[in-house]
Amino acid sequence: MSVAKSAGYSESRFRRASLYRWLRRLHLWLSLAAAVPVILLSLTGALLVYGHELEAMVLPAVDPIVPNGKPLSYRAILDHVAQQKPEVTVWSVTPARIDDQPWRLWLGGGAGVLDIDPYTGRVLRQYKPSESPYGIVKALHRRWLVPGKPWAKWARNATSAISLALMVQVVIGIWLWGLPSKRLRRLQPDFRHSGRLAVQRLHMSCGVVVSAILLLIAFTGIAMWWHESIEPIVETVTASRVEKPTDPVADGLAPLADLDTAIALALAAVPDSTIAHFRAPKVTGEPLMLNLHTPDTHVVSRVWVGDDPPRVLQLYDGRQATAATWFWQMRYWLHLGDFAGWPVRLLWLIVALTPTGFVLSGLWLWRDRHRPRTARQAG
Repeated sequence: MSVAKSAGYSESRFRRASLYRWLRRLHLWLSLAAAVPVILLSLTGALLVYGHELEAMVLPAVDPIVPNGKPLSYRAILDHVAQQKPEVTVWSVTPARIDDQPWRLWLGGGAGVLDIDPYTGRVLRQYKPSESPYGIVKALHRRWLVPGKPWAKWARNATSAISLALMVQVVIGIWLWGLPSKRLRRLQPDFRHSGRLAVQRLHMSCGVVVSAILLLIAFTGIAMWWHESIEPIVETVTASRVEKPTDPVADGLAPLADLDTAIALALAAVPDSTIAHFRAPKVTGEPLMLNLHTPDTHVVSRVWVGDDPPRVLQLYDGRQATAATWFWQMRYWLHLGDFAGWPVRLLWLIVALTPTGFVLSGLWLWRDRHRPRTARQAG
């Protein structure tokens, strides 16, 4: 009986050792194949966590905004822009959340954006976000700066595939940690013996610690491009549907004459809300559409107002959103860590850099393993 147990134990141990060796080889092959793009994603992703702050440091300075009572009315701001920039068409307006920051107006026809002083209506600057430092880093992160269609689309598919490979690497790494015994002990860095053992345990312990956040960052990055593939996964996991409100039928509406009253009606429809951005009517009878933030949820509410006198045509209340909708609308902010203050953003910055550390330390371990024994002993 004891012999049978011993044989069974040896066979089980042999299978685990074989699986461990196979997983380690797969882990290495994926690292070698994706090393350069993973490092690129890691470094540019870390820059994007604080991208807007870094951009403000390197862009040419504009005249400071001095808050002077209340900002101009929305109609007055658009009229000021029309006087200074008659050649542009304003597509969307994003009010600043801080009093001394400019408002941003997104322009149609690929004309870029305008930064304006909301207290005077003066245009501060016009530029294209894709050509700003932040836009260049974002394009490098998303599509390796590949321009135009269809090549940019293929590049984005490639970066999503690399993110998927990174997720696989994280799962394999956790599997490798969990296969042998003494799991907790192997998470403790040991600097008393060889440098190889110290690097190996640091590599493993950091991977275990950041694995959940790293998987979240990679998954949300994929979700921003592979919509049709990821959306059913989100709906299955959350057992709910991703809600996608559509524009109401606006046939026969009178032109919206009073923009400010219409905006006030939209804000009253969602109490305690603030404007994320609004899209003013472009043609006769088109309604005003507003995205609103509420303090108790990260999901935006959407309100359509039209006709004369203005009335609320349709309301989507984000405070009652499904779990799938919450995740779907939050995937960009979850990807950047911009949802719970500076401690989370700092944590996301650190985690974004870890794939670079994993690639470099993993390659160092592989190189050290294949050095001659005498060289390793001398090192």
